[in-house]
Amino acid sequence: MSSPIISADTLPKMLIKNGLNKIILKMDIKRVLIEFIVRNNLIPIKTRWRKSVSGVGRLFNDVYHMVEPDDRRKLAILLYEWGLNDVEEVVKTLRIKRDLHGCALALLAANSVFGIRSKIVKEGKDEVVIHATKCLWKDKKNWTPEVCATIDQYDIGLVAGINKSIRYYCLKRRSRGDPVCEVILKSAGEESFG
Repeated sequence: MSSPIISADTLPKMLIKNGLNKIILKMDIKRVLIEFIVRNNLIPIKTRWRKSVSGVGRLFNDVYHMVEPDDRRKLAILLYEWGLNDVEEVVKTLRIKRDLHGCALALLAANSVFGIRSKIVKEGKDEVVIHATKCLWKDKKNWTPEVCATIDQYDIGLVAGINKSIRYYCLKRRSRGDPVCEVILKSAGEESFG
């Protein structure tokens, strides 16, 4: 029995057809896998977290731009209060001291939870400098330095609750075009716990 003769014209067509079938098969497998993951609640935690944190930023940004300036001040006060209210849990969970270094660690942890990559770049007896190099919110539509400053109130409340003698200053903002967000924590003298 002889094998069918394949002409030069039909060979490329067959290869294309078989190649497309393989691609379609791979796409079907991928689609079935994705459907299985979704139906069985197996979406990776990191993907869920990233989407949730990004959504929180988008929601806050939209609310900020919807409300009047007086209500924006209320949002800032609300965030400051949240920072104060989280102090005991943060201190206990991180097992930090209520000093300058402890405040810096609390900020690094809070930043991490909200998708902000940050690190201590300078630490002295009376001052700590923190740089944030990436966040999930900066590139959101209508994101402004004013929105960042309002959100900073959480950090300011957290620091004030840990130690009232530590001052929080944000000197650079990525949302303003700076290469990093720069926060400086300074000791204002005698330690005073929140």
